Amino acid sequence: MFNGTKGVIIVVLAVLFMAAGAYAFLGASPDGGTQAIARAAGGAGAQCCTSDPAAKLRMTLDPNLFHGEVKQAYQVAADDPALLAQMHCYCGCDRTAGHKNLLDCFRDRHGSTCEICTGEAIEAEKLAREGMPVEQIRDSLRARFAGGD
Repeated sequence: MFNGTKGVIIVVLAVLFMAAGAYAFLGASPDGGTQAIARAAGGAGAQCCTSDPAAKLRMTLDPNLFHGEVKQAYQVAADDPALLAQMHCYCGCDRTAGHKNLLDCFRDRHGSTCEICTGEAIEAEKLAREGMPVEQIRDSLRARFAGGD
């Protein structure tokens, strides 16, 4: 069907056309496509992103779905996902839920039922506000929440 040079040119043009379409859909918007992705995924219960580099991280659940300290922890995740993405969670969800970092706890409802996740997020945000470097925040969370890990 696509033989010789003419066939190669057609295939290359098709690939370029698809790449241009993907760029127009995802890359041309001011937010780097994260709002388009959220719209395509349904976007329900997720925070809308900005052009902030942290917006490239997957969105968290809406803090307004929760109350009290849980709401505060989800707000920390929504406001500073880059911070929580650098923290380990010590509740064991890395083994039971496949979470890779503390931010993952707030991408689903896990953080709403776990005092360790909530406590870690609130403490990490407090220490960051005080100007503590990320490495020291990690050490502080480990000392307070690891409990035998």
